[in-house]
Amino acid sequence: MPERLTETRSKADFRVLRDLLDIPQAWIAKRLGVSVQTVKNWESPKNFYPPRREAWGLLESLWAEVDHKAAAQVDIASQAASIARDNGIEPAPIILTYWPSIKEFEREALGEESSWRVANAATRIAADRLRVLGLPMTFMYVQLEE
Repeated sequence: MPERLTETRSKADFRVLRDLLDIPQAWIAKRLGVSVQTVKNWESPKNFYPPRREAWGLLESLWAEVDHKAAAQVDIASQAASIARDNGIEPAPIILTYWPSIKEFEREALGEESSWRVANAATRIAADRLRVLGLPMTFMYVQLEE
């Protein structure tokens, strides 16, 4: 997979990538030291202002991380399914974990908000790729002990 999700850099490409990653405009604004309105202008077809290079770099680095994590999940699931089929067994659904909220993620001290979003985006992308491969899968929330 390429590091860049798209070959172009249109306002719509930026918006789709941000939505795919489930990154709020306010988070991007805070990380880049701009106003939320600036990010809205970057995405609006009514305004001329394109997203800054740093904004693209931020989203594309997150996308690369998501792509890497999703590819690893798909690789493990594909290997498990292959082993099952080699043994004459139809593979059981692959369980993909999903964090129900940032609170649980932070409670496990796994990182900042973008890490939680990356983890869940990777799971969504992996699920899509597994469906394309015809591999059974299901989602399960990460269960934490109280």
